[in-house]
Amino acid sequence: MKSKKIKSFDAVAFFRAIKEKLAAKMENMSLEQQKNFMRQVREGKIKIA
Repeated sequence: MKSKKIKSFDAVAFFRAIKEKLAAKMENMSLEQQKNFMRQVREGKIKIA
């Protein structure tokens, strides 16, 4: 039987939280607005975390 190590960083929980924040911000945007928003996030102009 293997014992689980306690993680100091849970990647799954982290990325789920980011996904939920993005979804909340893009909720009422059109597809073109969503594309522009995600481009700005990738370029670092908009911070999510």
